[in-house]
Amino acid sequence: MDMIFFEGQAAFLEDYKKVAKNQRIDEQQVISEVMDQLNQPTPNDELYYILPGDQTTKGYAVRFPFRKELIATDNEATVSKQYFYEGSPYEYEMYEDEQL
Repeated sequence: MDMIFFEGQAAFLEDYKKVAKNQRIDEQQVISEVMDQLNQPTPNDELYYILPGDQTTKGYAVRFPFRKELIATDNEATVSKQYFYEGSPYEYEMYEDEQL
């Protein structure tokens, strides 16, 4: 049984497959990489997963947007976070420091 780690996971995987160079992907490995990036602290609270250009069909990095919500459960007085895939990935050229 596949586990759901974030809302919109199936849509994300479809979008990922459209831009990924390698069409044979290990979905669990991809989701693990996504969750690792999403759990990194970001200075402006913008959440996204970046697929590097060397792994895409067109050679440009692709950014997949996400958002995070904190969910509080009254019965247990605990707060958990839930991620949502926002859809609409976009390509952009990523310049290395020496190219600027």
